Amino acid sequence: MTFQPPPYPPPAPPPGPGPYPQQPGYPGGYPQQPGQYGQPYAPPPPPRGTNGFAIASLIFGVLGGVLLSVIFGIIALKQIKTRGQGGRGMAIAGLVLSALWTLLFGVAIIAAVVTNDGSVRATSLAVGDCIESIPGDNARVATLPKVSCAKPHEGEVYAQLRVTARSFPGQSTLESDYRERCLSAFAAYAPNAADSEDFESYVLYPTEATWNQGDRDVVCIATTKVKRTGSIKG
Repeated sequence: MTFQPPPYPPPAPPPGPGPYPQQPGYPGGYPQQPGQYGQPYAPPPPPRGTNGFAIASLIFGVLGGVLLSVIFGIIALKQIKTRGQGGRGMAIAGLVLSALWTLLFGVAIIAAVVTNDGSVRATSLAVGDCIESIPGDNARVATLPKVSCAKPHEGEVYAQLRVTARSFPGQSTLESDYRERCLSAFAAYAPNAADSEDFESYVLYPTEATWNQGDRDVVCIATTKVKRTGSIKG
């Protein structure tokens, strides 16, 4: 017996256009669909940066440069509005800090005026200055309440005697050497007051500490137990 292979089936016909009918202008039967987006994507415009005046306003506001901070802050706000720049918060912060500095300066000035009693350093007194009140004997004096001689006062500076020693001579030596010199200067400055029992002399001597700071003057002050007005010079 011989084996005969079965005949092969004929090749399948090429596929047709499919179940969708051919449409005029649309080959293959599928109509062209329009795009989903009609306009192309446009990226946002790049930022224009931070305003330089705003940065300067904030810096001067932190440092206490009130005038410059205010000027730069106002300029910055105007430019930011027209140019679309950043930094508005910096400009406002600079203005706020300037306002706080101004308030602080005002409070400090008011406090200084209220608490100032006219006190001056004893080493800064000059002949003719009047002292509102005199401290007790043997007191270490750093400052004295200077007032106008037209106001009630207890003392008036009538002499300043320069100590010529090269080194600090010691407290007792200063007192013994310059006490009599003060009394002589009192008679020359106000002879009528020097002869009156209503006046005494109060003398300020350099201490070793003030000597090392350059103090070389003995200050002679005429004092009264009852406050008086006007100068004793005459």
